[in-house]
Amino acid sequence: MRFCEYVRRLIIPGLIAIAFLLHSPAQAAAAGRYFPLWQKDPPNATDTVLIYHGGMGRLLWTPDQFKPYVSYVDPRDGKEKWLFDGFLFIEFHDQKITFSADEGNGKWLPGDKKEWQLLLNRNFQRGYGVPALEQCCAETEERLGAPLRPHQVILTLPEPVDNFADWGEVDGRKLDFSSATDRVVACEWHINEALAKWHALAPKHLTLAGFYFVPESIGHSNPQMVPLVAQYIHAQGLHFYWIPFWHAKLAGEWHALGFDLASQQPNYFFHPQLPESELTTVCDFARAHGMGTEMEFDDRLIKQPDVFAPRFESYLKAFTDNGARDSASISYYEGGGAILHLARANDKTIHAHYDRIAQWVVDRQRAADEQFLAQKRVEQGK
Repeated sequence: MRFCEYVRRLIIPGLIAIAFLLHSPAQAAAAGRYFPLWQKDPPNATDTVLIYHGGMGRLLWTPDQFKPYVSYVDPRDGKEKWLFDGFLFIEFHDQKITFSADEGNGKWLPGDKKEWQLLLNRNFQRGYGVPALEQCCAETEERLGAPLRPHQVILTLPEPVDNFADWGEVDGRKLDFSSATDRVVACEWHINEALAKWHALAPKHLTLAGFYFVPESIGHSNPQMVPLVAQYIHAQGLHFYWIPFWHAKLAGEWHALGFDLASQQPNYFFHPQLPESELTTVCDFARAHGMGTEMEFDDRLIKQPDVFAPRFESYLKAFTDNGARDSASISYYEGGGAILHLARANDKTIHAHYDRIAQWVVDRQRAADEQFLAQKRVEQGK
């Protein structure tokens, strides 16, 4: 038996069992509370927006395009304020290449090492992506002063597709993704490459929070490798993030798998046949399992407002009624540029959706700042 097979069959299952014992779902549930709006120790971004970037056909994300995500001139008092404090650079495909086994219905080829490298290159391309966000935050800080809390970046970690044998080599050895060991090696390689690019950029206005696991469900092979990847990420002083779709396998066991924060997708916005009560059910699940939640909308707010504007409003209402607005960490799926388009809309009715979400985030950011300052007073003995 090859050594890697020995590791996969004997050692890795033992490590998984240990991980489940040390990180029980009961611990993760935090006595039936959402993952908090803010906490002293990371992960502690309050409002994290998903920035789809890296695949062909995506927005290039210049500093100007980031402006309506970084700050907002609040008409309630006329003051410019910081907006989102978390930015997840996410990508799951590039044309017919996938970074996740769940995507493409088997029609897309798994991304190889060159594609993984290309994703990183685009994320750190001069003038775009992460460098563009750094520039936008720097320019905003000149006007507003430094934020109380850091602006955090999360980078995509592609999924090694099980049984893919043509990904490439690491240290002169060809990897075979039928081996859990080799899947972990590929993830470690990607993390190391990302860290090298981050350190080369050396942003002064952004903090690297960690990595996001791109598949939205845990397939049969992932419980073998995810805890080991999490262990490696933690060894770098970083955190591991996940946003499972509704009813995803093992969503409730996110903490035992090694994730530091999981935000539950409701998947309500996209399906007009679903009743509003579905959002309450999702909030109940997230709260019971110590998870954050996800707000969802996209350009259908502009193209089909009669159908989708009420669904967007349902999120605001349900998250308020179920306590997520005031106590939960929230991620924001906006379809890869919807906030930008809403902010630039000349139609006042359409632009009003931007005002709604921006004021929602501004108010939550103020609450997080208040908690931060209260913690500082405690530490200073005041």
